[in-house]
Amino acid sequence: MKRTRAFTTVAAALVAGLLAGASGCTSTSDGPARSGMPKTAEPSAKTGTERISAPDNQACEGGTYTWFNLQRHSVLNGVTKAQRVTAKPARMTEPMQRLRTDQASFQSDGPTLDSKDVFLALSVHLGFAEKGDDADGGAGLGEPGEYAAVDEGGGEVSGRVARLMNFSSVSLVETDFRYTCPGVAASQPTTGHVVTWTGEGGGTIDCAMSLPKRASAAAREAVRLSCGR
Repeated sequence: MKRTRAFTTVAAALVAGLLAGASGCTSTSDGPARSGMPKTAEPSAKTGTERISAPDNQACEGGTYTWFNLQRHSVLNGVTKAQRVTAKPARMTEPMQRLRTDQASFQSDGPTLDSKDVFLALSVHLGFAEKGDDADGGAGLGEPGEYAAVDEGGGEVSGRVARLMNFSSVSLVETDFRYTCPGVAASQPTTGHVVTWTGEGGGTIDCAMSLPKRASAAAREAVRLSCGR
């Protein structure tokens, strides 16, 4: 996850919570990014007659991605116990407890695609990257095999008497896709499934304060677990 512009970390003290993660189901196509066609028939060196070259398991270049069953939602992956503080400066000392482990993954059937190209195409579709970006620079998403980090929490507070807690969340993305080659190769598409995330964050919540209407599901779950309401 190298592309830094895709990240937004919410860590301001006394923030009520992350905004609710969007969720839904879409089916859209992204146009071809590169040109190219599969290998064509070539003459046999022994007989002089035309033969079809051995099937190439690599997907063509210049294909089109179609994304469907796309879901995005905010999940709570860490929380601390509530801590009482006074008006004097104090440090949040309760340790963050991991609640879940999310791992980015990539599965596909059909001609092989480079996972870096798939994740970059998805990042472009989500608006975190631009067409023409270098796939080797990272897509700004959790990469296959990578685990979502848990916010460490902590921080200093002052100026009020309160019962505070820290939480950690991640915005998960799960989607199916279809990659279709142009022309004659269109009959051999690649289909697959991606699990990843678009950002990691956290915040501090005052257990005595009501959450805003647009607070994330992760923030609401954190209040239920740590504040007991």
